[in-house]
Amino acid sequence: MSSVYLIRHEEPEMRGRFIGRTDPPLTALGREAAAAKLCALSVAAVYVSPLRRARQTAEAIACATPHIVLPQLAEIDFGEWEGLTWSEVEDRWPGASVRKIEDWLGVAPPGGESWADFQARLEIPLAQVLAGPMPAAIVAHMVVNAALAERLTGADPKCFRQEYGEITICEYRQSVARR
Repeated sequence: MSSVYLIRHEEPEMRGRFIGRTDPPLTALGREAAAAKLCALSVAAVYVSPLRRARQTAEAIACATPHIVLPQLAEIDFGEWEGLTWSEVEDRWPGASVRKIEDWLGVAPPGGESWADFQARLEIPLAQVLAGPMPAAIVAHMVVNAALAERLTGADPKCFRQEYGEITICEYRQSVARR
């Protein structure tokens, strides 16, 4: 069995909004929480989203291995919904918001990334992680981690939840993860 630690970034300065590609820094509390939670984490490899909130979280992992920034680990693109609250989305796109609720993975925000395109984008970094030394840490975002957990363990991405700074450990067999 191999282990991949899926780590969601700590608390960013923008909360309660769609911040897929928006790049806010961590709050002071977020930086402190990352330092407290991750300073003792021991992994053989660390892979990180290029977005600042993930990179700042990963800085707290004090292992000797270099951190590898993988652009494909950036959060899903929410298009025109970037920076908005769900209430604002419902007000501006009432039809699209209803369709999104009915088919969360099948409906993309206007100008945003589809689930299928997003999953395809994650295949390259996941293959790189699985080919590398274990255990490995991926410091990214909730939607990225939901898609990766689905691929690694079969978890339903619609039910996946991760708090800021939460670590989800995926134990898997290489043959299962490389379907």
